[in-house]
Amino acid sequence: MTNTAVTANMTPASNKAGQCAIAKRKFGISDIPAAMDKMKWPTSAALMRRWFNGNPWPTPDGGMDEVTKNHGKEIPQEYVDDSIVKMSWLLTFERVKKDYDYLKSMWNSPNGQKQIRAAVLKKFKDQPDGKYPVAFGSAREAENFGYSNTVSVTMGQWRIDVLDDLRGALANFNLRAISEGDVIVVSKKIEFQVKRLGFYVEDSYDFGDGSDFISRPLGFWNFDGTVIPPEAVARNMSINSNQTAMMETGALNPADVAEVFKELEGTRFYLIQNSDFVEYRQCHGKGGDFRVLSDIKYETIAPTTIVISS
Repeated sequence: MTNTAVTANMTPASNKAGQCAIAKRKFGISDIPAAMDKMKWPTSAALMRRWFNGNPWPTPDGGMDEVTKNHGKEIPQEYVDDSIVKMSWLLTFERVKKDYDYLKSMWNSPNGQKQIRAAVLKKFKDQPDGKYPVAFGSAREAENFGYSNTVSVTMGQWRIDVLDDLRGALANFNLRAISEGDVIVVSKKIEFQVKRLGFYVEDSYDFGDGSDFISRPLGFWNFDGTVIPPEAVARNMSINSNQTAMMETGALNPADVAEVFKELEGTRFYLIQNSDFVEYRQCHGKGGDFRVLSDIKYETIAPTTIVISS
């Protein structure tokens, strides 16, 4: 879906004496960040503007390749954002807080300890005897070292009753736990004394549909924001009805009818799909998929020793 850079405001022709009328255009996907601003979705708007300002990947369709998306290879720094999403914001949402509390209670579960052992052994198995601090300055450093545990925070694609900044920004994402402390190496025996936990989120901000036959729907949008599908359909039907009534009554002159038609069209809702963003990238040569990493929220715990190798 492409956009034309013309003014989106329109008033009746009778109020524009001596002025040139400016045609009102249809809603386009590059209008979504401003619509998000109106809905007071600052994180969603910031992430989408980051996408529009980014460069396509050097792939056939310009999108993030599946190997990188699935963490199979290192991602270039150009395609990583770790400044927009904050844990303090995420934890204002109950569905995130619930999974956060669960992950905090399960950070050293059997699966968690398996993850920790693998990460520590990879880094320290050949180190001489000594005490080695383990700490991370960013989520990207933590990802490179290896997280301790993770849970998927999900929302069903067809869940239509929740419209908020979290859904607009991330929808589904990974919540990670990391462990910080000291690794002790003595005569090939390795222990990890964990003193602090950290939590962050990881996600891919992209519009790829993979092998799906139907492009994923992203909601009904207009210049003022988004509404649930039944409301969008009802409003669009009302617009159609009003336009038909104007044509039948003949109360306005043809010029004013045209202006009011355009006014009504400006309030129409449009179904937006992943494919609209892919088309935009192909048409404009802009639009960069990227990896989202939040900041890290830390929790101090009672020292806990995990035997890595004995």
